[in-house]
Amino acid sequence: MADPKLAVRASSVSLGITVILLYAIFVSMVTFGFGTYIFRTTWQSNPPVVLADLDEAEVDTDIDNNVFLLRREKALENDKLLVAAEIRELRQQLADNEAAVKVSFGPIAREREEMRLLVNRTILDLQDYQYALIGLDRLKYETVLNDESLQPFARLTELFSVLDAGVETADMDEEARAAYVDMSIAAKAALQEALSEVEAANAASHTVQQEGELIEEKIAARAQRIRMNDEQIAALRRVMPLESVIRARLSSLSLDMPIAPDLLLRLVSFPTIFLTLIVTIASGALGTVVAFSRRYYSAKSSEELTLSRLFVNVGEGIAAAIAIFLFSGAGMLALTQGGGGAENNVELSPYTVAFIAFLSGFMAEDAFASIQAAGKRIFATEEPNGNTNGTTTNLPAVIPEGEDLPATTAPPSS
Repeated sequence: MADPKLAVRASSVSLGITVILLYAIFVSMVTFGFGTYIFRTTWQSNPPVVLADLDEAEVDTDIDNNVFLLRREKALENDKLLVAAEIRELRQQLADNEAAVKVSFGPIAREREEMRLLVNRTILDLQDYQYALIGLDRLKYETVLNDESLQPFARLTELFSVLDAGVETADMDEEARAAYVDMSIAAKAALQEALSEVEAANAASHTVQQEGELIEEKIAARAQRIRMNDEQIAALRRVMPLESVIRARLSSLSLDMPIAPDLLLRLVSFPTIFLTLIVTIASGALGTVVAFSRRYYSAKSSEELTLSRLFVNVGEGIAAAIAIFLFSGAGMLALTQGGGGAENNVELSPYTVAFIAFLSGFMAEDAFASIQAAGKRIFATEEPNGNTNGTTTNLPAVIPEGEDLPATTAPPSS
């Protein structure tokens, strides 16, 4: 039987580890969100000063355009690395293919040698029948046999043609003529099979060579792609040189991480209202985790606080933080920077919104109570005053001095 204390201890350890991980995640989100917000607002209020030549066009210091150019350059550099890795792999495949092509020549040479030996043996076997030819057939046979311009297989084919035509008039009996016919059929079948083996070996070698040609075409296409990337990178660096102040300032957003090293560069390209939303959500969730951990370590019965309860509380804290953000954006909470009316393009203060979002996560019950009260004020309806006929008595807003209240008016409540 399992020890219940051991199970409770294991659950407590997993819950503590989860709380620590959530702390790290939400603190990182708040840090990155505020860091990119401050970087973006500082850039917009104090853009870098770039000294350009009079002959050149004015340098664009807009942060969004420069972030796009820098991200585009990094994407091209990453693409070059990927393509270079593909080229190295293709070159290895090409080397293997060249070795396979050399190997494929072996069966061709072997099949050709076997065919040559078969042709020579067949020509020797035909000597028993060549002397049976008479007249012009004998002369044709000797002419073909001594023709050095013919290949062995072509010579044998011509010899068979001469013998097939002259065997009917040759000086031989019917038994010898039948033996020639049997030998001719068997030899022709063997020659056809040998020729098929040579052609199959040639086809296999040709297939391997075609694979090598395709690999070479792929290598050429990827080399062209690298050249195009180099041209685009050179064009981008003419707009944003390596020694540019803009590049130096944006380089501070680079993170030396194996995963998402350009996270800050992506975040800083978002609008400030979106960064405020990210910080608001992270702050609400962080406040919930803080409240949960305080309850967990101060509770007498920690069995009531489980992983499922933790995630439910985090979800509630995020929901409350989003509600605070929406209330602020709708103008129901005075959480803005600057002053004046709506025409002054006043934006939400991320510090105030994040602080209230943290409180809403830390005090989720009170936050939802305030949200519920605000909802009741929005959707409030006029309640009847208890008339039996269902009608409402409208009282004057101001009662003249010296007059008594109507008899139907209930005494004011505390």
